[in-house]
Amino acid sequence: MTERASWDAAARTRASDRWADAAVRWNKAMTDALLSSAAITSDCAVLDLAAGSGDPALTIAARLSTGKVIALDCSHTGLSLASTHAHRLGLETKIDFIQADAHAMPLAQNSVDRVTCRCGVMFFNDTGLVMSEVLRVLRSSGRATFLVWGPFEQPFFEATVATVLRFVPGAQMPPQAQAMFRFASPGSLERVVRAAGFCNIQEKSLTVPRIWSGTSEELWAYQQEISTLCHPLFESIPADLRTKVDTKVISLLSRFQSGNVLSVPANIIVVAGQRS
Repeated sequence: MTERASWDAAARTRASDRWADAAVRWNKAMTDALLSSAAITSDCAVLDLAAGSGDPALTIAARLSTGKVIALDCSHTGLSLASTHAHRLGLETKIDFIQADAHAMPLAQNSVDRVTCRCGVMFFNDTGLVMSEVLRVLRSSGRATFLVWGPFEQPFFEATVATVLRFVPGAQMPPQAQAMFRFASPGSLERVVRAAGFCNIQEKSLTVPRIWSGTSEELWAYQQEISTLCHPLFESIPADLRTKVDTKVISLLSRFQSGNVLSVPANIIVVAGQRS
């Protein structure tokens, strides 16, 4: 599967009727952390990079009055699904969808007040070039905010991916999936942002609750469908180990369940910088 096909598949899964509502709730605390740091006002022009199937661009659009969102992503499939959701929510006049490469954005210089990117910056091939593009499109005193994963060694990944790695002989994390943790070391993304020329940089390491309304079994099923980067790993589980792996993952996830809700702590890093 090509990289573009992987993101298309992920977008289809996130936006499917089966998972759409649950996925928004699952990511809400991370979106809130991103937008809190972004300091978006109701009249802002906002560029959301790696917008996927529309989360958090649609959340941003709902908070604007006279402002507007540009949702930019390389996946036509994701943006098409996001457009459908925008129309359903009555937000189509507040959001534009652009299929483009973040390394060469088809946007005018000094055209936006804010740039946001949730769990996307670690997948850019040339992060420095993307940062230069972000600075180019930002207006003076504009602010860019990036959210990335903290270390792999955190509850959700230890309960799911790490369990597969432990149980399946010779299993390895796919290289694309490893990139998720490219900026997990505190200060690593901050250095990239500073080197690009941003000022007034702030970095926060946070633990936020990811809320899943449903069962541990459903969350494990969702993870296997949504995480296309880990598909090779999940598909490597031998048939004779499948029940054992599933039972262990579900047991570990159940530790976070209270009633019909799971609350799983997520370790994230948020970095914001300003254009001078």
